[in-house]
Amino acid sequence: MRNPLWRLKTLPWGILLQNALLTVLLASLLDILLLLLISGLARLGITQVLPGGIGLTLLLLIAAGGVGALAVILMERFFRQVRLDVATLWALIGCLILALILKNVLRVPTLLVGLSQLQVMGLVVGLFAQSRSYWRR
Repeated sequence: MRNPLWRLKTLPWGILLQNALLTVLLASLLDILLLLLISGLARLGITQVLPGGIGLTLLLLIAAGGVGALAVILMERFFRQVRLDVATLWALIGCLILALILKNVLRVPTLLVGLSQLQVMGLVVGLFAQSRSYWRR
């Protein structure tokens, strides 16, 4: 009888976690820069930062999708030794959620990169949209 947990044991968890931490670090740096830019614009008297009345919900979804896509791009560029397939992509989502939990525990200031239900959905959609070519492998 085949062990169903065998695939979980063989996934490259260390590399996936490194990629997730790097992704969340880069996204958090961009988020902090955006936060500083918005506060700088507010000091100058420019209060309407979002053009065309873009809702915060849509902005959160787009940012979370960007984090998921960034994770796949970094995996393709820097961690080529890992073969991407559906199992490793789902494991990468788990590692990204773990890295976001760690970011929340460390109380890093955030505007767009966080851990809400909407952001996790955007993360999954962005990751799988970017990795469309790896689904069938």
